[in-house]
Amino acid sequence: MLTYANPIFFQGRTAKDEVRDPCIVKEGNIWYLVFTVWPFRGRDEAHLHEENEGSSPGIKLYASTDLRNWTFVKWLVKSSELPADCPYKHRFWAPEIHKIGGEFYLIFTADNWIAKHYNPAGTWGAAGYAFVGVADRISGPYEHLTYIQGAACDTTLMGDADGRAYAFIPRGDTYVQEINLGGIHQGKVKLVGEPRKIVTADNSDIGMAAKPDYLEGPWATRIKGRYYLFYAGPYRDNRHAQNLGYWTGVAYADHPMGPWRKDARGQVFWGGHLAVFEGPDGRNWFSYRGEKHPETRGFLCIDPFDVDENGAIQGAGPTITEQSVPIKRR
Repeated sequence: MLTYANPIFFQGRTAKDEVRDPCIVKEGNIWYLVFTVWPFRGRDEAHLHEENEGSSPGIKLYASTDLRNWTFVKWLVKSSELPADCPYKHRFWAPEIHKIGGEFYLIFTADNWIAKHYNPAGTWGAAGYAFVGVADRISGPYEHLTYIQGAACDTTLMGDADGRAYAFIPRGDTYVQEINLGGIHQGKVKLVGEPRKIVTADNSDIGMAAKPDYLEGPWATRIKGRYYLFYAGPYRDNRHAQNLGYWTGVAYADHPMGPWRKDARGQVFWGGHLAVFEGPDGRNWFSYRGEKHPETRGFLCIDPFDVDENGAIQGAGPTITEQSVPIKRR
């Protein structure tokens, strides 16, 4: 049996140790973790004199064999090692690793705070720009880091069984486009076709009065032949006090391009910006930033979930007490 209890403190317990946007992926018998490293701010003139111009220092990779004890592996991207004109020198928000077609793709949001013209669009990015790099193993090195023109902060990737890949892009609502990653070794990545709006922040389509201010942190996956799109959103409208908080919703589809149908519950999981990974019991698990319980808020949490006979997401989390799960033997 494997036991764990949320939150999982592996750095410390101060504000600087907060774990935002955690993404756990499993490769072989090891789980790997990347996340947004403190400080979490955007470009701020008042902090440009600080180390790394006040930015997050980069993207760290951690590894674990039990999901409780995490060991620092290496920096995948480090601001201080990049040249001054590098377009992805600062910010490093929402890093994720995806295995697509036998290669590993590191996607994250970044920009350059030193000079406008160092950025892909020649100006400061309000929330940065999406970049993706490729490696032949999960620990890197990630090379050919390339700007994804037309993407946005928190863009996520999903590879499908037919070899196609898709980008899910939050812009208040959530959009999808096919993405061509075939030229990444030559520094060419291209979104294909027109963006298609697939999930709206407005919940009137499911008859729910409460709605989040915007959608962010999408994660798409395929489970038993069906597609699942998880998305996060802050609910801050006091007219619907019972719904306040940072919640995850989910939508279902038979194809990545949709049509997508929201789960009628609207708020499926209290927490957000999650990733889905294979757990020790062979089930699907969430990695997420704690939200529901004050003791977990801002730190790494994990919990399993199931899919019921109707294909809907069912989960016992977020949990805070000690949990025990069987270990699946291969």
